[in-house]
Amino acid sequence: MVVGEVALQGPGLIEFAFLWQRTGSKAGGRPLFEDLVQDLVGLEHPDVATVEANPGDWGIDAFIGELVAGSVAVWQAKYFIDGFGTAQQRDVRNSYQAAQKAARENGYRLQAWTLCLPVSMDGPNFKWWSTWKKKTEKEDDVIIDLWHEVALRRRLLRGEARDVREFYFNPVFRVAGAEEAGEPLVQELLDPDRYDGALFVRQMEEADLPDCRAAREEFFNAEILTQEILDKGDNRETQALQLWSMALRSTWSHRFNDACQGTTTRRLPGLFGAVMSGVHTYHVNVPRFLRAAPIHGYGLVHQEVESGNAGWVRDWEAIAETHRFARRSDNDADADGTGLTGAPSDNTGEQTAE
Repeated sequence: MVVGEVALQGPGLIEFAFLWQRTGSKAGGRPLFEDLVQDLVGLEHPDVATVEANPGDWGIDAFIGELVAGSVAVWQAKYFIDGFGTAQQRDVRNSYQAAQKAARENGYRLQAWTLCLPVSMDGPNFKWWSTWKKKTEKEDDVIIDLWHEVALRRRLLRGEARDVREFYFNPVFRVAGAEEAGEPLVQELLDPDRYDGALFVRQMEEADLPDCRAAREEFFNAEILTQEILDKGDNRETQALQLWSMALRSTWSHRFNDACQGTTTRRLPGLFGAVMSGVHTYHVNVPRFLRAAPIHGYGLVHQEVESGNAGWVRDWEAIAETHRFARRSDNDADADGTGLTGAPSDNTGEQTAE
């Protein structure tokens, strides 16, 4: 009997709206988000606990410390998936006051309080948060922190958070009789100079990512896979490849926007690694009949860069346009017999990506 892995649902990206889509309602997504926060806290504090509602939960979704004449640090999860505004400000203040009231009435001290949100705040709301946080910390002698959408995603992308990330965003179960298509086909790139002058290599160099050897091999294998699928003309495989590529473009876009918000510099530290981590996370959703490995997913991202649809620095579009212009000029010169093409050479002996 053949046993395989099947993704339950979801794109594998860290999108917090998936929690309610997975349960069928926003009300159902709320406890799942609370569980997610508890599991994230548990990565650093294995002794994390919660207080079940009976009828109230003491304003605690997760805590560490002693509830009997001790001090506690509290994490409060608020599944404000539709955004953050005045009503949510009021809810936050009420939750914090409930946590302080429970501490006073039950004989322990609230030492730290962390708000966890599946969204980011806009400028005015973040200003409100900063003002309220500073005032409250001074008045109550408490440490207040915020885990917003970006902070939660960063925590989930850490290596030690892989099991948590895959449980909530890549739910997979094993079933008997699932289709097996054999092992992925991966080829070694024998020519280390292949793709000299390629745009995806140039974009990496612009981002100060000098070791492009793996990228060349990834691109090479993605080219082989893509060409094989197109040559076969199988509708199912072609559509699966298109959906996969769309998901990876979305992965790059989300990470690029996050990186731009985190710095004003031209180079975007951490962007390349964050994108490739997202590609690896998504791979469980790639149909097995494609016989693809994560290396093919990385290569598909390099294909997007080579096509001028993505890049690794803030001004990636300008680099792509300059590269296209230079390539057009070289091709024109080659056609006139006055120069050589600037495109990567396919003259690599028997080994091809076709």
